[in-house]
Amino acid sequence: MKVKLKNGRPAAEGMALTLEHALGCRLSDSFKGFISSRDGAKPETNIFKINEQNDSGVNGFIPVAEIQRERAFIEDIPAKAYPVAWAEGGNYVFIDEGKNGAVYFWDHEAPQSVTELAANFGAFLDPLEPFDINTIELKPGQVKKVWVDPEFLNRLKK
Repeated sequence: MKVKLKNGRPAAEGMALTLEHALGCRLSDSFKGFISSRDGAKPETNIFKINEQNDSGVNGFIPVAEIQRERAFIEDIPAKAYPVAWAEGGNYVFIDEGKNGAVYFWDHEAPQSVTELAANFGAFLDPLEPFDINTIELKPGQVKKVWVDPEFLNRLKK
């Protein structure tokens, strides 16, 4: 993995088994390996490709103890699926054990349309790249319109 993680620790003993019982399936070996030392880790600013037009980033990996609660926020999540990361913009990355542990992106603005990201959790982590804002170049005319909160704008003028 190319992205640095901080604040991860081993998942509390028995938490993976508790989640397996709640879901009625085994957790992916690659995810179990991750939580054995990095449960709840927060990555440095990063980026991953959703499709040819869209990218996102992982804000944090969901601690195993919080997965069941977070799962309730994902509309129509498959029975053997569980969220593993908070993605930018209120979205999620989840694993579906009913699909051999494949990893998906769930967009809260298009909840019925999920996008497969990787065949398994390890394959999702490998292409996760550090993101440097200085690599972004805007072309003249690329930004057509920007909305600024009027209250914020008034504070800037003072």
